[in-house]
Amino acid sequence: MASGAHAATKYSEMTANKLTVTTKLDGAACAAGSKIKAGTGVLNVMATGLDTSCTDCTATVKICYDSAETVGRKWRKKNDVVDKNKQCKQTAVEADELEKGIDVSKLTTGHDITLPLNIAPIKYTIQVLQKSAADGYKRYGDSGCTFEVETYERTPQGLVGTMSFFIAFSVIVSTAGIWYDHKKQSAYAAANA
Repeated sequence: MASGAHAATKYSEMTANKLTVTTKLDGAACAAGSKIKAGTGVLNVMATGLDTSCTDCTATVKICYDSAETVGRKWRKKNDVVDKNKQCKQTAVEADELEKGIDVSKLTTGHDITLPLNIAPIKYTIQVLQKSAADGYKRYGDSGCTFEVETYERTPQGLVGTMSFFIAFSVIVSTAGIWYDHKKQSAYAAANA
């Protein structure tokens, strides 16, 4: 029964306990136009206003679609109920968070999270939630910074060069084969005419 009540915690119920969230992307402060690569980029998240006296509290970091990315997309709809907020479910294999169960003290100094590969290349913000095992969600905060995730290209340059060579080679061999077959058929037709 208690866990069901926790699942219905609303953002509007936590407005008195807002967190200030700051983010760094690969060591640089997040600013307008900032970009980070999925799969290799490191997101550093820091939050102030956390209840550090709470002994059973942990923190959760979520990556949320920027408001502009939700327009006309019901599957990304914002919901006041924390666990039903689809704006913060963003990966190809849908996940509720980037990382959960983080020791609250880590976020007071800055916590590093490597972005997974399966994050769509669009604009996002970061959200931090503090949760008590006994009382559910207690505090939350959104970063004021919007950043863009870039797709990680996993194909090594050596493989790209090798593939290019064999594609060009196959086109040349195919063209030569067609030309040779055409000449052979023309010679056969002339001999039997």
